[in-house]
Amino acid sequence: MNFSLRSVALVALSFFLSTCTITWSDDPKENEDCEKSCDNGVNYYNSFSVETITLEELQAQISIESARPYGETGKLYFYNNTLFVNESESGLHVLDVTDPSAIEKSKFLQLPGNIDIAIKNNMLYADLYSALVRLDISGLANNQVTLNEVKTAVFDYDPYQVAWELIEAYEVDNDYYSQLEYEELNAVKGLGETVFISGVNYNGVRCDCNYILYNDIAFAESSLDGSTMPRSAEVGQGGSLARFAIIDNYMYGLSQQAIKIFRINEDGSLSNWSSVNVTWGIETLYRLNDYLFIGSTSGMFIYDITDPGNPRFISEYEHLNACDPVVVEGDYAYVTLRSTNEWCANNINQLQIVDISNVFEPTQVGSYNMYAPYGLAVRGDYVWVCDAASGIKIVDVSDKTNPRVVQFIEDYDARDVILRGETAYVITTTGIVVYDITNFDAPIEIGVQQL
Repeated sequence: MNFSLRSVALVALSFFLSTCTITWSDDPKENEDCEKSCDNGVNYYNSFSVETITLEELQAQISIESARPYGETGKLYFYNNTLFVNESESGLHVLDVTDPSAIEKSKFLQLPGNIDIAIKNNMLYADLYSALVRLDISGLANNQVTLNEVKTAVFDYDPYQVAWELIEAYEVDNDYYSQLEYEELNAVKGLGETVFISGVNYNGVRCDCNYILYNDIAFAESSLDGSTMPRSAEVGQGGSLARFAIIDNYMYGLSQQAIKIFRINEDGSLSNWSSVNVTWGIETLYRLNDYLFIGSTSGMFIYDITDPGNPRFISEYEHLNACDPVVVEGDYAYVTLRSTNEWCANNINQLQIVDISNVFEPTQVGSYNMYAPYGLAVRGDYVWVCDAASGIKIVDVSDKTNPRVVQFIEDYDARDVILRGETAYVITTTGIVVYDITNFDAPIEIGVQQL
């Protein structure tokens, strides 16, 4: 089980807690009894426990619904003339992009717990929290999808992070701090495998014997924020933030520290194949020819995938701790580093250019300071960088040692981009923006679909 920094803090705090914990009431006598039983002081806190849902109940929620407004947009993925836009942990907006200037949102595929997908031969592979599912989407146009396969406990699932996100969204009408009843959480059998957190219960204000000033303790939070053109029309295309990829007859999915590899059989079903440990904090993957480039919070890892079922480590390019997607073209890799959350807090926000002409010794040759860069895409001498609230920056990298911004689009909070032919598709925090890139360094907006 993967623990967040918050959970580590909570476990550490449990060392100091005694057994005096009662539910708070307005009865002065009850309050007095609690206070008298505490030798070193008393604290009051808002108590929360979790609600759960089974994997079977989650599977039953998979369905096709009518188009809905965008919520929290996530990643984007192309399959033929269909664009799938993830809504984090809820499902996929399905868009018809046959005409890029008039994209149409046609439906919503509800997939609880989903963040990443990959598609081959009308088989959609998706994470359902820590599970991996296979859906037949050949009938998607007729509002039909079929769940064909489920593999459990494939990816990491951090119950503490999930619970705290729900707790922090819960509004309590007092100034006491919130605490997760982690003893109850640890007692849930199959958590992250066959049972998942669906909500939180507020248990009221409780009293405990503890002299520590909780409000002075900083609880850390975590937010976990490659694509090449598909080799054939039967395989889809993801953005630079993707952690799923189909490589020949193998499905790759990144867990937090390993590449989980499945062999895709002729009928689209998946056979367990291998798991390759990389390092903690791997986030994105990008394929170029016979190499796989993995972005992590500590660096970029290069693997030889001549034998795609057996990736072989080649080298590592290290950088300061920062969130890190990577794209590659020719002899150069382009890496964005971002320090906008606790996992990536090293005060570095840059586009870095890495010479990989010798894949055994990747070397940084250039950089450009950014605001808070997320996804990116490269074509020839230009790199598109989605620089969050700063917008889109198009960088001329013809001189690798001295990159320069030649176009700046500041209208959107941009997160990732896919270049397809003469069209660029940008995912923002509120929807999709489409650009004509016939003149690559002077794009023209031709379509927009926001909230």
